[in-house]
Amino acid sequence: MTYLKCLFFSFLIVFFVNHILPGIEPGELKLPHVGPDLIFAFALGLLNSLIYPILKLIQPHGINFPKIALIALVINFLAYALLKLLPLGVEVTSLEGFFIAAFVVSLGSILTNYLEWKHNCPKVPKPPMEPPRAP
Repeated sequence: MTYLKCLFFSFLIVFFVNHILPGIEPGELKLPHVGPDLIFAFALGLLNSLIYPILKLIQPHGINFPKIALIALVINFLAYALLKLLPLGVEVTSLEGFFIAAFVVSLGSILTNYLEWKHNCPKVPKPPMEPPRAP
């Protein structure tokens, strides 16, 4: 999975979670065809898609699944907590909406970053199988 695919899927996940799940109210902005839900979805999608590239810069050989998952959970729960505290246009109306939205977006982020990690991992060739020896 390339970075642009990861960014696109992260954006879509955040956008649809904000519109489908209960407890999240996308607001309206006075700009034509641009709402705060699009801006928030793009910003959070960008943050989520940068998890693997930043980990690769910081620790090129120390990337593993638990690190990706922990960073994704922290970023998404903080982002939705920020929505709860600040009036950014997208409103979190219930505690269940907060937890479900942050968790679903985190799962999508974990999946996209994991696939990007696996795509960029160096492939170690398997040794050829030896035929069984006769006794």
